[in-house]
Amino acid sequence: MVISNVLDGAKVIQYTSNSVSNKFGTVGIINEKDEIIDGLLITAMAICQYVGSDEYYLFSCDLHWEVIGDIDCESLEEARDIAKNSFNVNYENWITK
Repeated sequence: MVISNVLDGAKVIQYTSNSVSNKFGTVGIINEKDEIIDGLLITAMAICQYVGSDEYYLFSCDLHWEVIGDIDCESLEEARDIAKNSFNVNYENWITK
């Protein structure tokens, strides 16, 4: 599946390939008791920005490019650093839109 120019209303700046072979981890599904009951596989990452915002957003995505998690960041560099340190996304894995 090809990535859209927009995810959750935010413009895509950079993204990774989207594959189940990516080792980016999972996003936990939490029940009403705040217990993790399951996990969604992160198959891709994207760095996006909403129009008029100075912040960047690091989106965790599934195979259909649906956003399953997000982290707000002060800069593109911070988003890339968080992706590297928390999700094992190497700098050379980013594709510029």
